[in-house]
Amino acid sequence: MAVIVRKMRDEDAHSFLEVHHAAVRGTAAKDYPQAVIEDWAPLPITRRRIAGLLANPDNEVRIVAEIDDEIVGIGALVLEKFELRACYVTPNASRNGVGSALVWEIEKIALNHGLEKLQLDSSLSAVPFYCALGYAVSEHGEHVLHSGQRMACVKMEKPLIRS
Repeated sequence: MAVIVRKMRDEDAHSFLEVHHAAVRGTAAKDYPQAVIEDWAPLPITRRRIAGLLANPDNEVRIVAEIDDEIVGIGALVLEKFELRACYVTPNASRNGVGSALVWEIEKIALNHGLEKLQLDSSLSAVPFYCALGYAVSEHGEHVLHSGQRMACVKMEKPLIRS
């Protein structure tokens, strides 16, 4: 299965949110209470949520990963904050190199913009994945969702090296 990573287009917004919801509800749900899951990936996916994503208030650089023309992974980078904001993969596509391909592309974009490091708030579920890609734990903490709901996270970082 070939993984193709490309920039997100506006018409991908619904699929972008679907991947996010599938990953949160299918993979991360085992590590968090239901109240956190509901705020982290609220259903249904509405036109309002899509419009909010497309408004892009944090100026995220967004990418998607496809297998056989189906979006199965998403990623986001906030250049101003040196932040790897998102890397989500649908449960049925996990362990196929999709997440790694997304992170490598995010790191490449970051390097091309002159960033020397990336930081992130990892879900409890994703810590082993990020560790395998060279990210180090800096501290355990909380991430505050848009609703104000707090969720446990692990703050991680990685220096970026030009090859």
